[in-house]
Amino acid sequence: MMTLQAEDYSSLKRKLILRDSLTFFSLLLITIVLFLLTFFLFRSFTSHREELAQRWSVRGQAAINAGHPDQAIVALRTALSYAPGQHSCELLLAQALGNAGHTEESFNYFLGLWETQPGDGFINLSLARLAAKKNDVQSAINYYRASIYGTWEGDGVLRRREVRLELSRYLIARQDFSSARTELLIAGGNAPEDVPLALTLAQLLEQAKAPHDALTYYRKVLAQEPTNQVALQSAARLEYDSGHFDEAHRLLERAMHQQENSPSAHESTTPADKQMLEDSARILELAPLKKLPNNERVTRMLKARALAKKRFDVCSAKVSNANGLSASLRDLTAKWASRDATSSRVALLNDPTQQDAAMQLIFDTEKQTSKICGAPTGDNALLLQLAQFPKAMEP
Repeated sequence: MMTLQAEDYSSLKRKLILRDSLTFFSLLLITIVLFLLTFFLFRSFTSHREELAQRWSVRGQAAINAGHPDQAIVALRTALSYAPGQHSCELLLAQALGNAGHTEESFNYFLGLWETQPGDGFINLSLARLAAKKNDVQSAINYYRASIYGTWEGDGVLRRREVRLELSRYLIARQDFSSARTELLIAGGNAPEDVPLALTLAQLLEQAKAPHDALTYYRKVLAQEPTNQVALQSAARLEYDSGHFDEAHRLLERAMHQQENSPSAHESTTPADKQMLEDSARILELAPLKKLPNNERVTRMLKARALAKKRFDVCSAKVSNANGLSASLRDLTAKWASRDATSSRVALLNDPTQQDAAMQLIFDTEKQTSKICGAPTGDNALLLQLAQFPKAMEP
């Protein structure tokens, strides 16, 4: 009887253990299934959010490219709601805000991004442009410089040079020509031998009131492309304005010849260039250049003196009839009564000092009469050009 009870107890115990084991494994299996189901649903939800964020981000980029920044803002804000803190999307949103005219909001947005990446070239460039829009000149310049020395993806050398050129244009617009010239010369010093770049540098240096440096780069262009129409005409103008009339004439002739041979050239010769060609040719005919034979030089000097005397007589008569002679005109009157105004051909041929005195009288006359009686015309105007650049007379 007792043996039977012990067996029943053992059987009951085994049943209970089996039942508890089955219950435990059932619960474990259910837990695993629920975990896998939850994990799958979470991954699916996360993947769907990432897909939606990417889709809206692409729409935002397309709207920016199409010139619809307001649409881009909506799309990019939606993208960020699915993927908060996504750097590329935040950059696009900041850019879209700026393009839409929300300058202050865009600036603050970029400033927040700058705090996490102060050395990023693109972020600093964006801040520079926005500061320029806000007319915060010093901040704009500081951010431009930070962009130049910042980090860039891809061709950093090219991007830094482009930023430096943009800074130069900004400084030119602010009429800070000295700083612009410095930036341009640095850009040129680090640049390869590239014709389009050299041409850009030349034109910007010209705008920065650095004609000598501009001329250097135009010459670099012509060294590689002797028929470059833009460089030929621009260099000729600079040479002419510097008093290098012979070089200006040579370059203009080359430009004209190139235009005749290539009628489809992008830069056609302007009426001003044609007039400059005529004027430079006439100046070279009139000028008593020191490199000329002495006899020819004196002949030209006598013609120039006659032109200056006529100009003086007309101006003197005009002013004296109106208000009487001014002090400067009285001084000229005295000079025209001196020996320098009446030196004979023989005297001039034999005395270089008298030649210099005669030329000084001619130049003084053209300068003073232009101030008193207005700008001259014809050959007198060309003599005035020579008077501005007396070194043009030298070899």
